[in-house]
Formats: sequence, C-alpha cells, structure tokens
Amino acid sequence: MKARNLMLAVAVFCFAGPAHAQPSADQVLTDMGLSAADKQRVLGGEFVTGDVAPVSERDLSISIAFLVKTGPDALAAEISSGDLLRVDPQRKAHGEFKGDGTMADLAGLQIDAGAASRLCDAKAGEALNLSTAEIGFFHALQGGPPAAVQTQLQKMLLARYQAYHSTGLAGITPYDRGGRTTDPADDLKKASSAAAELEKYLPSLRNVLLGYPDATMPGMSETCRWIKYNIDGADTYVLSHTMLARDGQARLVVQRQFYVSTGYNGEQEIAGLLPVPNGTVVAYSNHTFTDQVAGWGGSARRSIGRRMMETKLQQIFDRERKQVAH
Repeated sequence: MKARNLMLAVAVFCFAGPAHAQPSADQVLTDMGLSAADKQRVLGGEFVTGDVAPVSERDLSISIAFLVKTGPDALAAEISSGDLLRVDPQRKAHGEFKGDGTMADLAGLQIDAGAASRLCDAKAGEALNLSTAEIGFFHALQGGPPAAVQTQLQKMLLARYQAYHSTGLAGITPYDRGGRTTDPADDLKKASSAAAELEKYLPSLRNVLLGYPDATMPGMSETCRWIKYNIDGADTYVLSHTMLARDGQARLVVQRQFYVSTGYNGEQEIAGLLPVPNGTVVAYSNHTFTDQVAGWGGSARRSIGRRMMETKLQQIFDRERKQVAH
C-alpha cells in the first residue's frame, strides 16, 4: 500500500468537489491498494496494514485500515473532543490552549522532583528535544525547587505553542543535537508535501498543512493541546494540533505533534473517516520522525521500528474503538 494511494483515497472520498462523485467504500479500499480479501478483512473488523513511502531517513511511516462500529460524525467528535485520550494508559494529563494561549492553560501540567532533575541535567543530544536556549534556561535552575522547573517547563511549552500558533511550521525551533540540529518542521513539511494528490482534489487542505495559520479552509475546526505521557517509563510532553474537516457524513482528521520532548521528534497522522452501512472505515496514515533510525543501518532500524509501531497503533486503535462502541 503506497502513501499516494492512501491519500488519493482519502481525498477523493472525503472531499471531492461537485465535479467528483463520491466513490463507494469499496472503491476507496481499492484505491488504497487492498485486495478483495483485504477488504473483507477490514469490513470484518480486522486491521489491515500497509507501507507508506518514508519522506526522510528519520521517518517511520505506516498505513492502517479498519472498521469502527459508529458513524463518522460521532467518531470525529470523540477524536476532536479529546475523549479518546482518556483510554490511553500512557496519558497522564492533558489540557487545551485557548486562543493565543496563557500560562493558565498549562495549570494542569505538574512534574515531580525526578522529572525536574532530568530537565535541569539536560544536555545537547538525542535524550531530550530542546533548543540551545531551552537547555540554558533549565541549567540555570539546577539546585532550585521543582516548582521553579515546572514553571519553566510551562513557559517553554507555551512559547513553543505561541510560535507555532502565530507562524506555523516556521515557528518550530530545532532541537540541539550537539554540533548539529534536528528540525522537526522540515520533516512535517515533507510529510504534508507528500500528499501531492490533495492539490488536485482539495487544494485548500494541502495549503492548510503547508501554510498554517495563514491558509484556512471553510468549515474546518481545530484544537491545540498539551499532553503529558509516560512512555516506557519516561515523562514525555507533547504539543498537538488536531484539524477536523467535513463533507456530508465523511470526515478527515489531521493530528500533528509539532513538539515532543523525548523518544521521537514529531508526528503527523491523517485519517479519513468513511461511512459504511455498519459504521465507519478508517483510512489512516502516520509519519513518525526519530533520529534513532537515521544514518548507517537506518533501513533495518526503520523496518524494526515500523513493526513495533504497527503493534502499538493497533493496540491503541482497538482500545479506542471499544470505547466509542460503548
């Protein structure tokens, strides 16, 4: 399954203009490259995965199609409201930014002494995703109370949100890797540009992905959140931007993680929510970026990483669709 086919399927089904008749769900799955047997597996409740061409050496990319036994509108509402975050056992806290954002939006983000110590000990490299200036701010708080470090973390996340909110991808500050930097904005831009078929079927959506916040599209809603996870024992702070577009009963959800504190660099997910008689077919693609699969031997590491990501995503989606069905 190729990224081209997945994005073509989502674009045609969800957002074809008046000159383009919406295809059946069967046609969408065909456009994704699924065989007749694969389509039956999807409609029977199985997860069917495929390959998505990576857009950089840091890219772990994958596509998944599956069925959820609820309508697209109800499913989209669960996603955009953040309700599905509550079924993720790795999520420890989250909150929503309002408008330009204030420190009050981050009041629910709290850290313990251990997390504060790790931030104060931050160094340039891959252990933590911080800019040179951010590392300096935390170093200046060494030996101080955890509350001061917590406040600095809140300030840092607010500053990163405000920069993205006002200037989009151009506002994302690169990570200091010690003698070099990693720019998550560049990878997110490549992931957005890879959806070339959207230029034909829905130019406004492609413009939003590449030109936010200046580019908009009618009827699109959006939410930006901070999320605190515990992933493999490590506190991880994420800034996410969820965009929801609609046409009739069909929905398209884009979730972009434009800052991640550790573990990986950033992520962009696109999910077409396609109505079928017994629920919704979800056509999902994911680009997750990490320095851990770059460089020599990266191909083998990407293969292993994709298999691990496939397992984790299926577990997450299975929990979420059970939650929605209740």
